[in-house]
Amino acid sequence: MILDVRNLTHYFDNIKALDDISFKIEDNSIISILGPSGCGKTTLIRLISGLEEIQEGKIYLHDNLVSHKKINLPPEERSISYVFQDFALFPHMTVLENISFAASSQKNKRQLIEQVIALAKIENFLTKYPHQLSGGEQQRVALARSIAVQPKLLLLDEPFSDLNTSLKKEIIDDTLHLIKSLESSAIIVTHNAEEAMFLSDQIIVINNGSIVQVGTPYDIFYNPKNSYVASLFGEINLYSTKVFDGYCSTPIGKIKALDFANGDNVDIVIRPEALILNKEKSPLISEVNGIVVDSKFIGNYAIVHMTVSDSIGEKFHMHSKVSGDFLPEAASSVSIELDTRHIFIFSRN
Repeated sequence: MILDVRNLTHYFDNIKALDDISFKIEDNSIISILGPSGCGKTTLIRLISGLEEIQEGKIYLHDNLVSHKKINLPPEERSISYVFQDFALFPHMTVLENISFAASSQKNKRQLIEQVIALAKIENFLTKYPHQLSGGEQQRVALARSIAVQPKLLLLDEPFSDLNTSLKKEIIDDTLHLIKSLESSAIIVTHNAEEAMFLSDQIIVINNGSIVQVGTPYDIFYNPKNSYVASLFGEINLYSTKVFDGYCSTPIGKIKALDFANGDNVDIVIRPEALILNKEKSPLISEVNGIVVDSKFIGNYAIVHMTVSDSIGEKFHMHSKVSGDFLPEAASSVSIELDTRHIFIFSRN
C-alpha cells in the first residue's frame, strides 16, 4: 500500500473544502481524482504532498504516518514528486540543468538522466530555457524532472489542461507509458473524464469536497451512483417522472425501474448513445419516434437533435449520438430503439 488517506477534513476560513475524505492506493497504480473546478481536488493533493498542513485526519505513506494534527513531514522527505499545473520549471536553468538538479541526490545520476531524457522524448531541446519551449515541451520537461527524483508517488495537477487537442492526445499517451515504465504510483487530478478513463486503474469522483464514487473506469461509466457521475462523461438527456407498476413512462417508451416503489419520484439519465435511430417515412407507424431538428457531423459520429413527445403530447428536446454517416434531414422522421446500458434511473429527492 503506497498511500492511505483517512478522514481528511479541511477548511479555508469557514468554508469546508474537504469533508471526511478516505481512500487507499496500491503500489504501482494510477489513480485519477475527477471532479469540477472548486470541488477540492487540488487541496487534497496539496495535503498529500505536504504543501498544506492537515487540520483533521491522517495520511500514511508506505504504512508510515506522515501527516496529522501534530505531524507534517516536509514534502522533500515524502518521496513524492508534484507536477504543478503551470509546470514550475526553473526559468534560469536549461532543460538539462532542470533535470540534472532534480537528479542531483541520486547515486546513478548520469544513467538516470539519460534514461529520463529518452523516456520523456526531450532530446531535441536540452539546451533551451523554459520560456523557449512550447506548452507540450514544457509538459514533457516537467514530467522528466519529476521522475528524475525517482519518487514513489507522482502527483499531477491538471497536467494537460493548457494543451491543444491534437498535442494533448500524444502527451497523454506518452505520460501513461512513462508512468507505467516506473516502479511508482501516480495520482492525476483532472476535470476531464476521458483523460481519467484512459490513464487510470481507478477513478475517485469528488464533488463539493466529498467522495461520490470510487471504481474502475468501466464501473464508473456503466454503474454511475447518481446523475452527477453519469453527466461527467458527456452531455445527457434528463427526464423526471414517477414509477408505476415497475416501469417509468418516458417520451422514448416505458423503461423498467427495478428496486423502486410505486409512486417514487425519479430522474432518468439517458445518454445520447442510448438512442439508436432509424430513418422512417411519414406518417410514422412505430410507437417511439422523433422529429429531427438538426444533424451535426462531428467526424466519427454525429449528434442528431430531435423533438419527442410523451403520452400526453408534451414535447421534449433530445440528442442522439450516432454514426457519422447517419445525417437525417431537418423535419424528417426517425424511429427510436434503446440501448439500456446507457440509461440510468435515480431517486429524486
